[in-house]
Amino acid sequence: MIRAGFHVADITPPIGASIPGGFAPRPAEGIHDPLRVRAAVLLGEDDALALVGVDAVSIPTEDNLRARELAADLAHIPDAQIIIAASHTHCGGPANDVLGSPSDEHYREHIVRQTASAVAQAARNAVPAQIGWGAGVAEGLGWNRRWRLADGTQETHADPSLDHVIERAGPGDAEVLLLAARDTNGRLLGFVGNFTCHCTLMGGPEFSADYPGAWSDLIARATGAPLVFLNGAMGDITQVARDQDVPQAGEPAVARFARKLTGESLRLLADMHFEDAPVIDVTHEVLGIPMRRPDAEQLEGDRAVAAAATDDDYSRDVVFARERIMLAEYIERVGEDRCEVICARVGGLGIASSPGQMFCTYGLDCKRRSPFAHTMFASIANGNCGYVPTPEAIATGGYEPTLCRGSRLVPEAGDMIVDTQVRLLAEMP
Repeated sequence: MIRAGFHVADITPPIGASIPGGFAPRPAEGIHDPLRVRAAVLLGEDDALALVGVDAVSIPTEDNLRARELAADLAHIPDAQIIIAASHTHCGGPANDVLGSPSDEHYREHIVRQTASAVAQAARNAVPAQIGWGAGVAEGLGWNRRWRLADGTQETHADPSLDHVIERAGPGDAEVLLLAARDTNGRLLGFVGNFTCHCTLMGGPEFSADYPGAWSDLIARATGAPLVFLNGAMGDITQVARDQDVPQAGEPAVARFARKLTGESLRLLADMHFEDAPVIDVTHEVLGIPMRRPDAEQLEGDRAVAAAATDDDYSRDVVFARERIMLAEYIERVGEDRCEVICARVGGLGIASSPGQMFCTYGLDCKRRSPFAHTMFASIANGNCGYVPTPEAIATGGYEPTLCRGSRLVPEAGDMIVDTQVRLLAEMP
């Protein structure tokens, strides 16, 4: 019989630490709700899998690797069988360098250690368990934020009421996927939940886990068990829909997300079939993906812009100029990006993960081509390689493809990642 264990650890920084996600540093003025690491460990007779959700905007690849290596030592689970995914909350702590907000090395180390500790404790908590899974839908929450314009370009967060704004430029994904574990007495141990939307609902100057934290808290109140959150292919998906009369920011929006996601989770749970010994299998592959390099003329202009700016100038043009300079230095140092794909199966449920903010079309493509009836797609997992836009998006503009450290891969990257995911899933016995 399989064994399953869960654990939740706190990673809330002190007030005053920076909240990344914007163009300028944003010192936190308070704590709206705590930031956490949530870990699930599934131990089979022949294999093991750890799934970890971290309330952070992203986790640097080197930190993710160290956390997995430390967790492997503590929990005796191979590091290639540990998926650590950031939720991408825009009200998290200084876990990574984002535009004008630098990371904090001490906080990064705290996340590494708390993540490894959470995996180890989840493994120690593991008891004989039954596992179930299911897929449902939560409509009206996430929307594609890119729009086609009449001149053939695309714009992020365009106003659809304007005459030159034609239509949304990409799809959305309303699927809710849920894995549940219960002990042999029927007591629920925990969940892994997968949904696709940017965590930009809360905003403001306080730390918050955004809707994933609220979803986990609400389902814990209903069932007594925590939920590990994996964000889907949300690179171009947001809660903003100007043509919809529903709460889209702050506590009302977060509460609405939590209610709808928890409601759908409980509906799935009511009819869920549980298995005593589902097959667990995990495989991975590390891809070396080329990066888009700023050309010499661009860099010359960027250096001039950066040199003329004051240190406290965080205007868009200045921030992106600095970003491209640092990107060029990064490319010279590393050559190509390390993108690790980890795929798993738990019975009839597939799980595909990658380190990018994948555009939604890639997640849908992976799910459609997967050999499993249901497949969780986890973004910003196993590291961080920035946005992964489609070739069309890179050619037509908008915020996400703007060349910087957070959007640097070649146009072919998305297809390379999905092709690898589908192949790894298909090779599983």
